[in-house]
Amino acid sequence: MKSQLTFIDHETGARSDCGQVLDIELSNQGLGWNGVVIEKGSSPHFYPQNVHTPYFYFALALEQDLTWEVEKEEGIASLKTSPGNIWINPPKTPFTHNIDEPCYFVILAVEESVFLELCPLNLEGVPLQFLNNYNVLDESIKGVIELFLLESESKGRNGPVYLNNLISLLATHYIQNYSNYVDIKNSQLAASKFDQRQMDRVDAYIAENIGSNISVDDLADLLGCSKFYFLREFKKLAGVTPYQYLVSQRLEQAKQRLSAGSVNIAVTAQELGFNDQSHLTRAFKAHFGVTPGQFVKQHNGE
Repeated sequence: MKSQLTFIDHETGARSDCGQVLDIELSNQGLGWNGVVIEKGSSPHFYPQNVHTPYFYFALALEQDLTWEVEKEEGIASLKTSPGNIWINPPKTPFTHNIDEPCYFVILAVEESVFLELCPLNLEGVPLQFLNNYNVLDESIKGVIELFLLESESKGRNGPVYLNNLISLLATHYIQNYSNYVDIKNSQLAASKFDQRQMDRVDAYIAENIGSNISVDDLADLLGCSKFYFLREFKKLAGVTPYQYLVSQRLEQAKQRLSAGSVNIAVTAQELGFNDQSHLTRAFKAHFGVTPGQFVKQHNGE
């Protein structure tokens, strides 16, 4: 079976045929997993030259040690990879490899938009940066790759909600551990005169009054400061405006309720402080990529 993966010549933007040599014995082909490719296979050699992919790309080495060459900024480097090592490559990040011996692998590739949309972290306004990582030993990522592989072997038995939860789990772990996300959040925290205790008070107030009309004045009064001061310091700490933060909290609550069972979407919208069902539907789709109705159908496996 040929690989489904897309490799792109970084200089010309044309599709590269470097993946044609990959021989795939198991994949999720035909399962309708939008934006996700999982493949187990082997290759007699592999020579990608200055190519990139549209994915967050995780390649888990299997079966035997592999000696190969990679191009880095300082020049060509020789690597020895053992079973269990993971190569991680972010989207649109070019790479060049020279592999002259048989290699055995599981590749998990998730398109950038899907990966970021399903990440539950607050990424709005965060200029994320990612690195190409070789020979990573990470049991959490390895475990998620194996769960994707098992789900592919069972023909997607657990349904799309389970699949999305796996992506969310992987995205959260990867972004927190392999990007500048934590550094940015720590710098925001240092720059703001608010601290986590004040943020916890805001969260508690929102949770208690989530169906009410919560204004910036209410939140500023809660912390005993002016509206202007609250707006400025909150944005420094949270990275988003109070309104954007409030909407995201309401949407997360809506998602939880819709996941819990039979829920009336119009009533949910009213109880969570949205103007009407249409308002909830527009905001939900913008945030999660699907409407509340579509989410319920996916969750129920329809």
